Amino acid sequence: MIAPEFVGKQLDPVVLRVPRERVVAFARAIGEEAAIHVDLDAARAAGFPDLVLPPTMLFGLELEIRGEELLVDMGLDPLRVLHAEQSFTYHRSAHANEELRFRTEVSDVYRRMNGRLEFIVQETTVHRAGEHLVDLRQVLVIEREESA
Repeated sequence: MIAPEFVGKQLDPVVLRVPRERVVAFARAIGEEAAIHVDLDAARAAGFPDLVLPPTMLFGLELEIRGEELLVDMGLDPLRVLHAEQSFTYHRSAHANEELRFRTEVSDVYRRMNGRLEFIVQETTVHRAGEHLVDLRQVLVIEREESA
């Protein structure tokens, strides 16, 4: 059973810069053809300082930088965890070559189906130089073999 004490747990902040080439590669990999994601001149002509990260890229980056850290801290087997839900709330766009700061917290843990399913709600805020850019939310589900 996931201990309720994990609610409020904050992971160490992570700071990273996303090179332009990664933004272009990600955009192409997901079929995003908007010029602001792949063409620097077009992004600047649209008023952005650099290429705009496609909306789901921040979630992919979070998975990459966090890996299984939270799950291991909670004593969970990452192979038994499923991604159930995700959402994004954008306040401002994120751009290539900016220093982005990710702060992650467990906002809830709960059980359903007599404890057979356990859920972890993880919320991440992304900032640039103190400016709040994006809120990321994901829900993970763990199926227990036996009811708790």
